[in-house]
Amino acid sequence: METTLIYGIFMSLMLSALLLTKKGRNDADNLLSVYLLISALSLALAYLEIINRESGYNYPFLINSSVPFILLLGPTLWLYVKRLITPNFRYKRVHLLLLTPFFIAFILLFLNSYSADDTVKIASDRSESFHEKPLFLIIASMIALSNIGYIGWGLSLISAHRKRIKSYFSQTEKIDLRWLKFLLIWALICYSVISLLYLFDSFVDIFSYNSLQTIGYAIASVFVIILGFFGLRQGDLFSGTNRDYIINKPQEVTENREPIAKQEEEFINQLLSYMKESKPYLNPEITLGVLSSQMKVSSEYLSRVINTRLNMNFFDFIAHYRVEEFKHMCKDLSNRNYTIISLAYDCGFNSKAAFNRVFKKTTGVTPSEYYLKVK
Repeated sequence: METTLIYGIFMSLMLSALLLTKKGRNDADNLLSVYLLISALSLALAYLEIINRESGYNYPFLINSSVPFILLLGPTLWLYVKRLITPNFRYKRVHLLLLTPFFIAFILLFLNSYSADDTVKIASDRSESFHEKPLFLIIASMIALSNIGYIGWGLSLISAHRKRIKSYFSQTEKIDLRWLKFLLIWALICYSVISLLYLFDSFVDIFSYNSLQTIGYAIASVFVIILGFFGLRQGDLFSGTNRDYIINKPQEVTENREPIAKQEEEFINQLLSYMKESKPYLNPEITLGVLSSQMKVSSEYLSRVINTRLNMNFFDFIAHYRVEEFKHMCKDLSNRNYTIISLAYDCGFNSKAAFNRVFKKTTGVTPSEYYLKVK
């Protein structure tokens, strides 16, 4: 597994360099680059710690040298997620508080380990007697809470983001951060297991500290490589047509039981007629902002009408019309020579996976099953 650390160090540095030289890079790319550099430093120090331990402690100052830097990874990852999903993100002084655990851990280790005599440090590391000291449990708990806490926080941010964008966009595949959600879930499971092993081992000696450290950093290496690879491909979520993403909190999909005013009723009829006759949903890039401009109303008003009067978000509203259009085209004998996916693209979908997912959710059957049925 030590080889995995070397790969992790090399790939972290290479991906960081690619991000810094990326054409059109943004603040999210810069944050990810910083995360990769910190990861490379942490992995390099951990690798040197392991080699130093296995070679007889030729460099005692390396003992526990990687530990404090782990506490910088969680906050940096959280900032990266926050920047990705927040338009016009601004750094604030309060963000400096994210460095507090790092400084606390560094001071505690300096007072109890770094400043100690070399023979004392070596004896403690070799016998693993540090397990019996409160400092080990404190630092291990801080790392566990940092890794698990920030990853969980990042997942909650992505979940809110995925819900929010459905109030604005009809296509969400390129901006829903599905890849990052799955990666963070995987990391949450792995880090939870390794953190429990660390804490459990402090009470019942099952694994050697060297083994736990190697496994933990090997998992971190894999996570860093995957994050850097997909992060390099991730563009700015709020560029181009996505700049109409202006409402921070979406309207909740709820039924408004209040009587519909005459003016609002007229607008709803106008909207439904426009959808039926002009078919704006055939445009794969249709957004709330585009449709509201076509209807000559504000995005906020259109969103409120769709959510509270039609009881669906914008994404489902557009998807409904696209699915119905597909059903209609399937029944048209003149379209029998076309493939299912080509018909789906003609209906406004721009992704096979998204089309299959939306159609199955809406109708309860797959597009192929429906096509065969009507055929």
